[in-house]
Parts: sequence; C-alpha cells; structure tokens
Amino acid sequence: MSRTRRSGLLLTYLVLSIIFSSLVQAENTSIYDESIEHEIVILSEHNHHNEAFTQGLEMYNGSIYESTGLYGHSSLREVNPWTGDIIRSKSFNDSVFSEGITVYNDTIIMLTWETQIAYVFEMDNLSQVSSYEYEGEGWGICFDGNSFVMSNGTSTVSFRSPETFEIERIVSVADSFGNLIDRINELECVNTPAGPRVLANIWQQDRILVFDPSNGTVVGDYDASHLSSKNDNGHNNVLNGIAHISDSEFWITGKNWSSMYLVQMTNLSGAEANICISHCEAAQDSNISDNSLITIGVLILVIMFIFLRRDDMPADKKSVETSNRHDEQLNLPPLSQEDKGMLND
Repeated sequence: MSRTRRSGLLLTYLVLSIIFSSLVQAENTSIYDESIEHEIVILSEHNHHNEAFTQGLEMYNGSIYESTGLYGHSSLREVNPWTGDIIRSKSFNDSVFSEGITVYNDTIIMLTWETQIAYVFEMDNLSQVSSYEYEGEGWGICFDGNSFVMSNGTSTVSFRSPETFEIERIVSVADSFGNLIDRINELECVNTPAGPRVLANIWQQDRILVFDPSNGTVVGDYDASHLSSKNDNGHNNVLNGIAHISDSEFWITGKNWSSMYLVQMTNLSGAEANICISHCEAAQDSNISDNSLITIGVLILVIMFIFLRRDDMPADKKSVETSNRHDEQLNLPPLSQEDKGMLND
C-alpha cells in the first residue's frame, strides 16, 4: 500500500470517527435538553415554629394540620398558615413518634414511625376515635380519593383500603431509566389535568418528586434547594412537608424550619422526559443503542475493506499515479531504442 493511500485511509477513518462522535453527542444532548422545566416559585414567606419537627402537613378548610415527631416531642396541631400561630395542639406520650398525616372523611389519619399503628382523630377536637395496625415503618401518607398511599422510607409505596388499611397493591418509585428512588418520605396526593399524581419528599434531599401512582414512574423533579438554604441550621432539619391548596399552589416547610412558604409549582401536570435521579452517567450511555454502534462499526469496516481491495487489484487494472517521483510510479514507460543505445555506451 502506498504512503499516499495509507494517508488517505487514515484521514477517512478520522473524519468518520469525528462525524459519528458528533452525531452521538447530539443525540444525547437532544434527549437531555428537551426536558420540560419544573420550578418552585415562592409567592410569600410566613412564620413557622422552629421547634416543630415537621413530619406531616395537610391543608383543610383554611387551616394547616401538622404532625411533629421525635419521642417525647410528638404532637398533632392546627396552625394558622398566614401567621404561624398554633390554634390547638395535641401532645403524645414518650412512646409515640408521630409521622405523616392525611385527612379522610373529617378525620385525620396519623402514622407512627416504629410502633406500627395509625391513629384516627376527629377533626373537630383532635380526640382519638380508632386506629389501624400495619407492618413495618410508617413515614408518609396521603389519600388519593380511593386509597391511602403510604411510604415506609424505601422505594416502595403501598396503596391501602380506607376501611381496613389492608394493602391493595404496591408500586416501586423509579426514574425513567429504572433507577429506584429510596427514602420516599412525606406524600401529597393531587389531581392534575394529566391524571392523578403523588408528590414526595426524599429524606435528606432538597427535592420534591412527582410520580404516577399507577406505575410509580417519576414524571417531575423539583429543586427546592433555594428553600432549604434559608433554613440550613442542622443535619436533620431537612425539607419535609407539602400541603396542597388548589391547582398548582402549595404550602411547603421542613423540620425545625423558621419559615413556611406559599409556592407555585410550575408544570405540575406536565411530564418531564427521561428523568434521571441516580446513576445518570450510566443511564445516558445506555441511550446509545447497541444497534447504532454496530452499524457505525460495520460501516467503517466496509470502507476500510474497499480501500484494501483496491490495493490488492492487479497492477494492470490500477490507474497510474500522476506523481513524477519514479520510486512511486507503478508502471514505468519502456525504454526507447535511443535510450538503450545510450546505456550501451
């Protein structure tokens, strides 16, 4: 193979590599740049008792109902959301660690962390009227109009009968690439034009996820770090508490936060494409299909094969190079009679 042809082959290979690398990069960029933005917009900021280790938050008839945790400090309270004043409160003994709450038929259902009991309280006077038992830990709960939706700190969420509290079905919360989302915490059930949705705090993360309750797929990811940064006063004082008001408006607070925020969550009913929560680099790489890589490789091999075949052709079928350098001439012209005579001399 001549040096000229080898140089041409190398140049072709480099050009093809650059072209296909650009295409692959463009494909990945288009996938991850087309996601629809989800944003938490602060409408107003209000007082919140910073001794309240918020576990559950619920809006009902103009009041906020809040459960606070920790052994020896757990309570259930009604709060004025605009002033932060406590309207009434019910404290629990040292054996109770309050968790998430939800409203159901003029009652409040409150989970407990490790005692595996859900207490039922009258809305009017916060007196206990009944209870349910369940297995495992209790973290967050909401009512979707048909079932109680309950988290336990893992990636699984159970749907329970409002009459018996028995499990009806279970879904696993995962992003678009199948990565399971652990530490699902406080929940809020909402109805959107796109269908039912569940909002979820992720324990010790400054984000609120929205997932489809039919299959657990995450369809929205909201960054709440601008709220948490205003209340960063301890390792456990994390974002935790979502109460739906109407449409896209919510109350949001956290454990021992000094503020509660009235916010708007944009594009609540929209679905963000290809959301990746964890192991995102590997997930992005997986978007390049094996078939595409195989096609690229085969194409390069075919081009190289064609060049090699041309070099293996018989000399009489090859075109004469136009270079004047005799050491690269493939077919030198025969010597004339006159030339022969000169040689004999």
